[in-house]
Amino acid sequence: MSGSKLTFSNMSLNRSSAQRKDDHWLANHLSTTNTLLIPIWRDKYLFDNNELVTFLTNEQHASKLIECSSERLFLGIDDQQAVYVLNFSSLSLEEVSQLFKHGTEYLDLRSMLGDLTAKQASILAYGKSLSYWHDGHQHCGSCGHKSASHDGGHMRKCLNEACAREHFPRTDPVVIMLVEHQGEQGPAMCLLAQHHRLPQKVVSTLAGFVDPGESLEEAVAREVFEEAGVVVDTVEYMVSQPWPFPGSLMIGFLATTSNPTLNIDYDELSGAQWFSAEQMSTFSNWGDADDNYQLPRKESIARFLIDTWLVKQSEKDVTLS
Repeated sequence: MSGSKLTFSNMSLNRSSAQRKDDHWLANHLSTTNTLLIPIWRDKYLFDNNELVTFLTNEQHASKLIECSSERLFLGIDDQQAVYVLNFSSLSLEEVSQLFKHGTEYLDLRSMLGDLTAKQASILAYGKSLSYWHDGHQHCGSCGHKSASHDGGHMRKCLNEACAREHFPRTDPVVIMLVEHQGEQGPAMCLLAQHHRLPQKVVSTLAGFVDPGESLEEAVAREVFEEAGVVVDTVEYMVSQPWPFPGSLMIGFLATTSNPTLNIDYDELSGAQWFSAEQMSTFSNWGDADDNYQLPRKESIARFLIDTWLVKQSEKDVTLS
């Protein structure tokens, strides 16, 4: 959805899914003068003084960069300009550093989000997930032989003629849910948890990978029960977000329960409790230097779900007053 408030959900590119299967069409774009080239190395992009480093195909070293890259990943067309990610992951840091001027450095996408536009963030997330998949699928998963990139990086084919299996980029579905309880008396409450992988004072929503043979709604109910011991009554889809850390699709839901009793799995969570909107109004933001509870990063779908719920509670208060 173009114009979404969610980070990584502002894709401007026409992915040209049919055209990218044509090798001549792809080669023509790599030989034109204004194709945009974005270097990536082992999931990190190149920056110079916090500015994303890109090249056009008519620049002096562009042909050498194309030649040295292990994969040339076609992302799409922005207006009339083709956009490629050049993947240098097969090179050592010393080798890849020799291709670019002194002072540039490869940095993690998440750490640089504050210096990127929404459009840039979406394109870089797409390229990061695609290059990550290539880095981990250099060999055929069926026979173990070497595979090669095709369709502008959107398919790999086994080079063993007896196999010749085609493999396509993988996206892992993850359900993420805000759970609400509305008692007979008192305000609505939402369930937030402290996760082992997050800083101690950060509270966030529950989430988990979808199992094979499982619907999204079933995954929501299972994860909430497994992690917090709560049985959900209803599950409502809210919104989704690409999440390139490393290659997931976060699918957001609002779930409700009539029984707020918790039975926390401390192997999964370090804690969980119910909070009202009034309590959450005192929470700080991720990274703030205080002892308050902190809300998740602003670029996350967890934060979007929480903020959406808080707005709903404030609107309810206005209606009741």
